[in-house]
Amino acid sequence: MGFARLAFRVLLGLLVLLAVIGLTLPDSAEVERETTINAPAETVFPHINSMRAFHAWSPWTRGDPSTQYVFEGPEQGVGSRMRWFSGSEEVGQGSQEIIASVENQQVETALVFGDQGSGIARFTLIPAAGGTVVRWQFHTDFGWDLFSRYVGLMLDNMIGAAYDKGLRSLKERIEDRDASLATPDTATPRG
Repeated sequence: MGFARLAFRVLLGLLVLLAVIGLTLPDSAEVERETTINAPAETVFPHINSMRAFHAWSPWTRGDPSTQYVFEGPEQGVGSRMRWFSGSEEVGQGSQEIIASVENQQVETALVFGDQGSGIARFTLIPAAGGTVVRWQFHTDFGWDLFSRYVGLMLDNMIGAAYDKGLRSLKERIEDRDASLATPDTATPRG
């Protein structure tokens, strides 16, 4: 009986300690990645201002081949929406909808991951020498959800690599497309 009482007290003490630590953790988290694409913002913008176009280069598109995608709303701009349904825990189910769009400058989307939470993703296009910097940010608030606050400590590690992969895919898609559109007269000689 004494051992059970001691084990209960230790367990209760650990739970209280985890709760107190959880209350001191940040109540939100942000992930940010960027890349420079050798193309003007006018060329990049259509790839981020449409859920169908985003789906074409998204790092999660090939995560589970049996995932079902549904596209709703306008083809581009505010209201363009994508929903997905997967039996895979890695992909899950959710939706992403464009909620703000400033031509050739910024696109903001609202993400809902079912019972796993929600967040806001933002693409910002910044003119740069020889191209456009594409900054991809994700922000989520945890409120009083202490478990999510602990997960927030690992959020950058959890999705940062996927953001890097997605930006590489976007860069390749745009730069390869631009290269294939070059005429023989404008193509840079190799040698």
